Amino acid sequence: MARQAYRSLYGDLTKLKDTSLLNLTGTGDDPELFELLLDISAWVDRYTDRHFYPRVQILEFDGSGTPTILVPDLIAVTTVKQDEGNAGTFEVTWAATDYRLNPYNSEATEHWGEPYTRLEVRKGGPRTDFALGESNFEIAGRWGYREFKEDSGSNIADAGGINATDTTVGVTLGTDFAIGHTILIESEQMLVTNIAANILTVRRALNGTTGATHADTTDVFILRWPSPIERATLINAARLWTRAPDFEPFYVDQDIDTDVRELLSSYRRLTV
Repeated sequence: MARQAYRSLYGDLTKLKDTSLLNLTGTGDDPELFELLLDISAWVDRYTDRHFYPRVQILEFDGSGTPTILVPDLIAVTTVKQDEGNAGTFEVTWAATDYRLNPYNSEATEHWGEPYTRLEVRKGGPRTDFALGESNFEIAGRWGYREFKEDSGSNIADAGGINATDTTVGVTLGTDFAIGHTILIESEQMLVTNIAANILTVRRALNGTTGATHADTTDVFILRWPSPIERATLINAARLWTRAPDFEPFYVDQDIDTDVRELLSSYRRLTV
């Protein structure tokens, strides 16, 4: 089975195969386990109505006609542009001093942080509101619940570095990583799909980031998720696997396991 790798996984194969969960050895089941983690990670997003990995994206919004505009989970803004002529050109770029992100002190790049959920016009500035209109604002940024990166302890260890399309990355120590990790090198995210000694096989330009060249000795970081999200993903994946020894087809209980529901409950965004 080929490994899909279109987004981040909220768990890794080392933890899933640990004695506390599946107690598996060897690599024979790795492709199926990888796909299962991918599917459960996507299910977590649907269940909570949010995603926990940082995604680089440009989104459009209707102007509210008030000093506030509500947005999905937001980590950081790159640009805010306004379409003043209703031509879809977004010809006016707001200065960073024209607005602020709220709630204050969200600290969306710290392990305790939470996302921003709205933009507000700064008082006393040149702007008074987000002009009423349909799809007349464009916000480029990093979207998601949180972006907390942890230094892996390893650097790139490829003579000459890597180019924008290489699918393998040599690192100082391969045991600093696990299959399923999302790594961050400068501003590019990559998904680790295989490890052989100190060589990582990766899916480049993950989650809307851009493939780029990276020099030898550049730091390699690992993106970390809220621990209840990771734990719920691993538990659900382990239980699905043990209910289905042959993997395909598998049958599951109709309801969600209680402990998984409890782990995810405080992260679930309920819409009215």
